[in-house]
Amino acid sequence: MKTSSPHTILHSFLYGGASVLLAIDIYFLVIALLHGTFTPILPLFVGICITGGLLFIVFAEGRARGDDRREHRRLSRVASQLEQPIASLEEDIEYLVRQSDALPAEVRLKLKRMNTKTRVLLENVRDIFLMLRAQGGTVAQETKVYNVCALVEEAISRVQVQASARNVEIIRKALCEDAPVKLDKSLFLIALTHILENGIMYTLKPGLVNVAIIRGKKFVRIIVQDRGIGVKQEDIHAIFDPFVRGQYASQYDQDGIGVGLTLSRLLIHEFNGKLSWKQRSESSGLEFQIKLPLQRN
Repeated sequence: MKTSSPHTILHSFLYGGASVLLAIDIYFLVIALLHGTFTPILPLFVGICITGGLLFIVFAEGRARGDDRREHRRLSRVASQLEQPIASLEEDIEYLVRQSDALPAEVRLKLKRMNTKTRVLLENVRDIFLMLRAQGGTVAQETKVYNVCALVEEAISRVQVQASARNVEIIRKALCEDAPVKLDKSLFLIALTHILENGIMYTLKPGLVNVAIIRGKKFVRIIVQDRGIGVKQEDIHAIFDPFVRGQYASQYDQDGIGVGLTLSRLLIHEFNGKLSWKQRSESSGLEFQIKLPLQRN
């Protein structure tokens, strides 16, 4: 059964409440006019204007959100249409790379670069597609109970090659062996991988990224700390805004498009969790924290 979102409930409450107040004000205004009682006309007229204005604002806001949802659906269709041909292109390039032993070294190198850039492009399209879908509603296909401690290890293994290439060491500290959480595994790994990659990309070399897993009574926390460039004061308000990157971000990550953290926050929220961040006071860099509710046994 589909449940209404808190925003939809609030919208309906405001719309219904304002409609009732407007009807009451009009009723008493008509009664006052019929009985020739002009004293309450001014406050009643003001009340009608206020409630009418509130109704107009609520209606306009709801219509704007509807337009946004339609725009998201249109962009999602475009992203989905781009995803398949780019995936096919990646497969073709990978085939050429496997068959390139007889080619000159310069040609093999170009093919490998093409393969890398195609993979980056495909992941960017995937992230945009997921972000637009997540902004419009639920994207999880299948949620099950997983041991989040094991999923953190899997996410770290995914970025290990990238960390080694950038001379960044990942230090993990698990203060628990089992933390059952209900989520979509593939989407959670995408979210956590983005957070880890963010630490790897923007950590000063030689770098260090700390990952800690802490289990409480009701929640489990995953903490990712880096010793990177941090966030400038003028960029603090926009860290989770889509397609927004810091002033010096392109110097560290030329392929980023500014949707990784936005997508991570949306996906974590879908699992009834929370993604927060702060500047580290004892050193440069950032600290991200994922807080997820534990599944009851």
